[in-house]
Amino acid sequence: MQYFKFKLGKEKVDFSIEDKNFMGTITRENEASNLTEEEIVRNSINNPIGSGKLDSIINENDSICIVLSDVTRAYQKPQVFLPILVDEILQAGGKEENIFFISSLGSHRKHSAEEHKKLLGEDLYSRFPIEDHDCDDYGNLVEIGTTSRGTVLELNKKAVEADKLIMTGAVVYHVMAGWGGGRKSVVPGIASRKTIMQNHAISMMNEGGTGSGPNPECDCALYENNPLNLDMVEAAEILKPDFMFNVILGGGKIIEAVSGDIVQAHKKGCELVSELNDVEIYEKADMIIASAGGYPKDINYYQSTKVIYNAMRAINEDGVLIVLASCSEGFGNPEVQHIIENFPDNLAREEELHSNYTIAKYIGFLSCWYATKYNIIYVADIDPDLIKPANITVVKTVQEALEKAEDIKDTRDLKTYVMPDGSFYPVLNVKS
Repeated sequence: MQYFKFKLGKEKVDFSIEDKNFMGTITRENEASNLTEEEIVRNSINNPIGSGKLDSIINENDSICIVLSDVTRAYQKPQVFLPILVDEILQAGGKEENIFFISSLGSHRKHSAEEHKKLLGEDLYSRFPIEDHDCDDYGNLVEIGTTSRGTVLELNKKAVEADKLIMTGAVVYHVMAGWGGGRKSVVPGIASRKTIMQNHAISMMNEGGTGSGPNPECDCALYENNPLNLDMVEAAEILKPDFMFNVILGGGKIIEAVSGDIVQAHKKGCELVSELNDVEIYEKADMIIASAGGYPKDINYYQSTKVIYNAMRAINEDGVLIVLASCSEGFGNPEVQHIIENFPDNLAREEELHSNYTIAKYIGFLSCWYATKYNIIYVADIDPDLIKPANITVVKTVQEALEKAEDIKDTRDLKTYVMPDGSFYPVLNVKS
């Protein structure tokens, strides 16, 4: 018998798998860096990819706009890397009075003063102005061009008109764009709502038409042939930011960073994320038991769905996906709840997205879509009736989930992977 203890909310839960059914643990141990976070950040900034160093970019009297992610991405640790970036800018000849920050909200809500302080840290917050991008404020939006796919680029005017524009963020997997970070600071980060929706609607442009589900090319870890990603890349190339800095995280720490050209450096970051998080498997299983990683990763349903999109890659279609995610705060987003609760089926949800697309609705729809491909069972605190319309079952314990899986598949002999953290990405490598 194989025994496990996985995170669920703020607790850990025990379960076991029979030896004959156990196929392996989808995880990996990466060698710890002997560098501090500060050393990693400085080394990256001073060794840019595809661009000159800051001292060849910054002029003494330049106005300098630094774009940072919003508070939902505070895990990127901007309070660690931004002071170092600012210090490097000042050493390169920039003047403190010419630096300002814009938070790239995309279409997210505005921040409170306390949230701004959390992002910048006490010192930077006291020294520099910061404002939120507003995707609906046409007094501070300017059109700079149109991509080859027809996305009209309406971007933050202050960012566009700054003498120097520096983008920051983190490279991570992304369920639509393939990868987060890099060019996403432009679209959706500092774009108008119209621009964001034109770009993101590419995720529903399926050759099969309405009823065919999401665009299969707009998926995690897809870059070269992902049309949504390529539209974002083109937007970034039209804007031409002067410098980019992105972190790569592991175990809650900055373990790598990339700097320089927003396209070239970001692509290198994507390669690093794959090296650190991809886990090879050689066959798919009947079932996977996957933890979202505990609190705060599983605080709500919206956040927890990330584990679905990774873990499902390790099981056969119609397999069982058991997700350990507390969801103690319910859905976590009213639009996710709306798309799940208020539409009778996925066709109706898809039609809603074609007429009133939002990112949150898409994420809610995507979980419903994959619940028709796999048997998804949540071990969670959320009211089972709330996500029943998504065709997802909710139970209280792992043992209940295993019993439910046995009922669904009419057997206890289910070949099973376990996955202690949903951030890992199973990659099928079929032996020749």
